[in-house]
Amino acid sequence: MKNIALFVNRDRDQSLEATKEVISLLKKYNKNIVLDESLKPEVCAEDGVTFVCGDEMFEKCDMVIALGGDGTILKIVNQAAENGVPIAGINLGHLGFLTQAEKGDLSNVVKILEGEFSVENRMMLDARVIKDGCVLETFSALNDIIIRGDQSKMISLTAEVNNTEASRYLADGIIIATSTGSTAYSLSCGGPIVHKALDCMIMTPICPHTMKSRCMVIPPEFSVAVRFDASYCSEVDLKVDGILAKCLGKDEYIEVVRSEKRVPLINVNSREYFDVISQKLSD
Repeated sequence: MKNIALFVNRDRDQSLEATKEVISLLKKYNKNIVLDESLKPEVCAEDGVTFVCGDEMFEKCDMVIALGGDGTILKIVNQAAENGVPIAGINLGHLGFLTQAEKGDLSNVVKILEGEFSVENRMMLDARVIKDGCVLETFSALNDIIIRGDQSKMISLTAEVNNTEASRYLADGIIIATSTGSTAYSLSCGGPIVHKALDCMIMTPICPHTMKSRCMVIPPEFSVAVRFDASYCSEVDLKVDGILAKCLGKDEYIEVVRSEKRVPLINVNSREYFDVISQKLSD
């Protein structure tokens, strides 16, 4: 991998100290470095550094290193999946389940540059917005699809699996997650930790108004339709990987299926999944 792009979260690296440290390391390994043109005033345009605009980054590189946290990686998963560009993350945030290195410790980045890594093609979800039998829009997610009441109102939901009613909820909302997203919002709502190697969908209610509600793990080839009762709440929010994608109105519902796209994520060979889980959740 000769051409390596850096995708930088400026909120996490305001001084670009971490970014410049990575640039210095990449130069030692004679890599061609691709940066967003917004960084040009602050980074010396030395030999081996190319500045590009927006999505052009994914056309010019063999790998992307994301500096930030899991949220930073989630911002670029669609472009990475569409271009087949693997992502490695350096955690400048908090938990960082998807990242491979921590701030101030680039030893795992060195391992990547020396070829001691594998590429995992992670399952994504497609959320189709449907009204009157027509698909209006489709959104893709690596972690999760979330439906919540507008302004945190309780909503009445019906979940159908392969056109069969599976459950009804009075709740703040519902999460449909991948195994990758099982350690994100779903986990904080009582969902299970599911190994990243498994393709599946995890359906987790958010603050259900019952003591009998349970999570469900669903085969990846199935579909999940989520409908809401407009008499409880006239609009609900659809969030995709934590970002508000659309407000669903009356007679609109969501169908969630396994996406044809997969996200290539880099994993350092010595980094064991359950070691990461234990370290990240021990505090």
